[in-house]
Amino acid sequence: MAELYGEVVSLRLKDKVAVVTGSSRGIGRAIALALAQEGTHVVVNYLRSEEDAKEVVSDIKKMGREAFAAKADVSKIKDVQEMINEALKKFGKIDILVNNAADFSAMDFSFNNPDWEGWDRMMAVNLKGMLICSQVVSKPMLRRKSGNIVNIVADWIGGGLCYMLTKSGGIPLTKGLARVLAPHVRVNAICPGSIDTGWISALSETEKKRLKEKILLKRWGQPEDIAKVAVFLASDESSFMTGSVVLVDGGETINPQ
Repeated sequence: MAELYGEVVSLRLKDKVAVVTGSSRGIGRAIALALAQEGTHVVVNYLRSEEDAKEVVSDIKKMGREAFAAKADVSKIKDVQEMINEALKKFGKIDILVNNAADFSAMDFSFNNPDWEGWDRMMAVNLKGMLICSQVVSKPMLRRKSGNIVNIVADWIGGGLCYMLTKSGGIPLTKGLARVLAPHVRVNAICPGSIDTGWISALSETEKKRLKEKILLKRWGQPEDIAKVAVFLASDESSFMTGSVVLVDGGETINPQ
């Protein structure tokens, strides 16, 4: 229970334990903090941004939750296993996995001048990493007959041959995992639209205006918009959902412009 504006409110995820991959910055950071606000203890995964990860851990601890930063490359099963073993040693269980980590090595992949090394890296992190983390974390979840996996994916619209293609593969993967892990572990996904994780702020005013016009709600999203949906999918409020992909884009996809 927590107190809000003088009223006692119930925490939706009290004493749950979550692993959030790629949670030192951006959407992952917002999800880690939102889960903690609802009572969750969090493993803050990072690969390069150690100081940012430690800052997220500090913010979570200020809420009265437990947290630690775990360096792990999600594309390497040894790294993932060590991270999960550390989480189990500290907390004794894992209730929630959020597969958020992403790589942008070949963001502008060219068909005529392909960066195969960057392409392989994106495939390894964005798709294989999601599968590795789900496979490793689902084992203790299945033993307890309880668990929740939330994948951050992408729609392939306009994605071409680059980053969006590797992330859109998370959609069929989510549905496949939901079938494999049912009935005890639920697996759902969030497909974000234009979320300002820094890239929108860096656009020119003309580009910002053009983007805003494409979105029916006339604003771009914030990481917190995705975090709210992640909390919902991780909670019992979505208990009859598995294999679902929730589009959070302010109506951008359905706008004919």
